Amino acid sequence: MDPPRLPSTGPETSPDVLDDAFLALRNRTRRYVCYFLLEHETASLSEVGDVVTGWIHATDGGIVEPQCRTNQYSNLVHTHVPRLVETGVVRHDAEAETLSLDPCPEPVLGMVARACEAETGM
Repeated sequence: MDPPRLPSTGPETSPDVLDDAFLALRNRTRRYVCYFLLEHETASLSEVGDVVTGWIHATDGGIVEPQCRTNQYSNLVHTHVPRLVETGVVRHDAEAETLSLDPCPEPVLGMVARACEAETGM
């Protein structure tokens, strides 16, 4: 049995796109990147790295050491940002070293916003 079709306000998003987005967003670090970009349309990779590191360590109750920030930045550059770009959730301008949610399909953007509200209360 197929799930009910909801009314759409834009182009249809394929189930594969939604599956990929769900898989990418099951990771807390990647969700935090998206949450930050919900408020700041475009942000530098360095700024995103600082904020996400702070959020992760605030959640864990730890103190952010410089090495933590360096490790998190490296993980963002080599793992998390490529995954978000590959799934079409985030755009990375390598030349300007910025991130944005610009290409994000509307259903995925709505999912990110609802997840942010549920996880952060904001």
